[in-house]
Amino acid sequence: MRISQYFKSLSTRLLLLTLLWVSFIVTSIAWTMLLNWELEATAAAKYAVAELRIHVHRAAYFTQPVFEEMRFQDQMSKVELQFSEIRKGDIGQPLELPRGGEFLQTYTGLEKQWHEEIAPMLMNAQRTRQPVNNLRINRFLEELAGLANQIDDWRSDYLWALRYLQVTLIVLAIGSLFTIMFLLVRWVIRPIGQLGEGINKLSGGDLRARVPVIREDEIGRIAAGFNRMADRLEDLYENLEQKVAEKTASVEEKNRHLAQLYEITSFFSQQRSLEELTDGFAERIVRYTEADACIVTLVDQKSGYVNIAAACGLTAEALREMTDISYEDSICRTVIKKAYPVRITLGEDERKLARALNLAGFTTAYCFPVRSTSGGIGCFMLLYRDIASLSSQMIQLLESFSTHLGVAIDNERLIDRDRQYAVIQERQLLAQGLHDSIAQALSYLNLQVQFLSDAIKDKDDALRDESLAAIQTGVQECYEDVRELLLNFRERLHTEGFLQGVRTVMDRFEGQAHVSTRLTASGDGPKLTPREKLQVIFIIQEALSNVRKHAEATSVSVTINNGADLVVSIVDDGVGIEESVVEARKGQHVGLSIMAERASRIGATVKVERASPIGGTRVTLTLPASSRQIS
Repeated sequence: MRISQYFKSLSTRLLLLTLLWVSFIVTSIAWTMLLNWELEATAAAKYAVAELRIHVHRAAYFTQPVFEEMRFQDQMSKVELQFSEIRKGDIGQPLELPRGGEFLQTYTGLEKQWHEEIAPMLMNAQRTRQPVNNLRINRFLEELAGLANQIDDWRSDYLWALRYLQVTLIVLAIGSLFTIMFLLVRWVIRPIGQLGEGINKLSGGDLRARVPVIREDEIGRIAAGFNRMADRLEDLYENLEQKVAEKTASVEEKNRHLAQLYEITSFFSQQRSLEELTDGFAERIVRYTEADACIVTLVDQKSGYVNIAAACGLTAEALREMTDISYEDSICRTVIKKAYPVRITLGEDERKLARALNLAGFTTAYCFPVRSTSGGIGCFMLLYRDIASLSSQMIQLLESFSTHLGVAIDNERLIDRDRQYAVIQERQLLAQGLHDSIAQALSYLNLQVQFLSDAIKDKDDALRDESLAAIQTGVQECYEDVRELLLNFRERLHTEGFLQGVRTVMDRFEGQAHVSTRLTASGDGPKLTPREKLQVIFIIQEALSNVRKHAEATSVSVTINNGADLVVSIVDDGVGIEESVVEARKGQHVGLSIMAERASRIGATVKVERASPIGGTRVTLTLPASSRQIS
């Protein structure tokens, strides 16, 4: 059955026909070449026998005493060599005796006579200087001539057979050519002509034009396809309004899907908590698919359980039955492992979640994996009380929704992680600030309290008064440090502009330190991002705090040049600082470390140096253009 189906193919039949034709031609040529080769080989054998006859005659002639023995021996060698060549043959020349037992038998007999009678007789005659038996030699030569004549007769008969064969091949070639032409007309030309007539009728407006399908080959399938196309055109022409309505409905469905995809994308583009993301997603999916319920489950990798992150259409009692679901024995694990949507008949599934959903009245669940960049994080399920089936377009749309949900959850987790990291960093900076100010002041006060205690015990009034004054001064400094820290962290820098924020910090510094300040700003470079603005203002705050604590200054100037690079310079007229001291305290002075760490967060650098030979300190913050971000 398979072979008959195979030979119904037009390409197979044409290929087989071509193969047979080529094989016939090649075989005919090869056979003719073989016959010609045999004719050439036997002709060479005939001439070789004639040449052998000459060599034998010359060997008998050289036995006469007048000739040297060397000439005789040379001639005998030629005879032996000729016998050997005829016996072995030579495909290259070509040279071969006719393929027949009588030729080989005759030649073998002649070769035997030579070795057993003729050659010994000639050698004896040459050695004894006696005349040879010419009668015996002539008889041997006549036998060689008879072999050559037999070969010539065989070649004549063979040549006539070759001519008959060539005539036969010509007749067969002509017959096969007409056969091929007949088959081509029947298999190809006539069916294509009928197909062309049908196409002309159809293009002329005759929608009822059809082509007869009489075979199952390629042209037959083309004809069948043409007929189906004609049926389709006729159907479209007769039912155009219905088709337009169907296409309109299809376009409307696609537009609805696009609108739903846009709504989901817009919903996820806004920063929301994980609960808001999953709840909003579940509510929208139920509305889009008209499902009876939807649940979103997420995997808790630490506990090894699956948690219900959101649910829509389920009662609180049903949700209570779906707690403590092990990931290893859950539907979520199966869906994540397969990485494609899974349809589950809840009544046939024995897992805990499936049994709980079945008890809640649901029969069918469509499960879609939710993936993030790190892999599967959960799945969402569409639940139906009756047997339901989703279209392939809807499944593709829901897979897209699933991808968006995974990305949104991943982004929310990353944002939350960044937020926690930022809080930790600010807490570390706060701890450093407390250590640099209040902790050192409290340590100093603790030492003064010990001095005061010793003074009271020793009744040393001078030491007592000195210790009380130091304690009072230290408490006042602690109060100012605490008040400065509270003001710094209470201030909402993001609600005001950069220069306004700097001016606010400088005004507060004037009120605390009673030191005059001056702000100079220039340049029209790009605006600072909120992150850059926050860190720059905090660095200015820290520099002013160091002026209040250590500089003993009467005035401070802040210069801001916002060009391609942002350069902020804080210069005071205080006692100044030695650069060697700055280098020695880089890893110890918390204030300098805080400024350097904040600057590194935005790709900037901070340099602290003496302002002039007579005193003063300059703090220079440089934010290069290569590190600036477009706000």
